[in-house]
Amino acid sequence: MPTVKSPPGVTPRGVLLLVGLTVLAGASYGLLRWVESALRPPAEAQSQAPLLVVERFRAVRLNMTGQREYVIEAPRLEQLPSEQGTRIVQPMLDWYRPDGQTRQWRLQAEQGWVAADQSLLRLDGAVTVERLASSGQTPVTLNTRDVLVHPGERYAETAAPAQALTPGGELRSIGVRAWFDQERLELLSEVRGIYVPPKP
Repeated sequence: MPTVKSPPGVTPRGVLLLVGLTVLAGASYGLLRWVESALRPPAEAQSQAPLLVVERFRAVRLNMTGQREYVIEAPRLEQLPSEQGTRIVQPMLDWYRPDGQTRQWRLQAEQGWVAADQSLLRLDGAVTVERLASSGQTPVTLNTRDVLVHPGERYAETAAPAQALTPGGELRSIGVRAWFDQERLELLSEVRGIYVPPKP
C-alpha cells in the first residue's frame, strides 16, 4: 500500500495544528457576525402616523364638461405614508347629475378610507345612502354598514344587512349593489318588504 508523505519540513502534527487553527478562525468569524447582528438596533416598523392632516376638508371632482361630478367633505382627512391611502373622518359624498347642479345621491359614513390611486373608497361603520327628493326622483334612504364605492364607475356594494326606506314602504336584505348612474339598487338575499299604501 502506498504511503502519503508530508511535504519536507511539515509534520503530521503540524498539519493537524494548521487544520485546527483554520476551524477555530472560522468559528470565531461566525461568532463575531452573530454578536454584531445581536447588537444591531432592530429595523424600525413602518410608521402609521399621517404625513398630512387637513381639517374641514372639501374636494370637488369635475366631469369632462367641467361640471361637478361629485363633492366629498369631511371634518378631518389624514394622508398616510407610502401607498397606504388616506383616512377620512365622517365623510360625506354628494353625487351630481351631469348638469353639475342637481344633487342626486348622498353617502355618509362614520369613517372612510381612499386608496392611494383613488380608484376605491371604503366607507366603514354605519353608512347612510340617500337619493334626495330634490333630484326629481322618488326619495330613498338606505341604511347599512361597510360599503365599497368605485367612484369612477358610480357603483357601490356591501355584504352587510341593509334597510331601504321609501315613501311606499320598507325593504330589508343581506347585501346590496347600487349603480347610481342607472338609478338601480339590487338587493342580494333574504329580501323582505313592507308595503304601505298611500292614504286616500
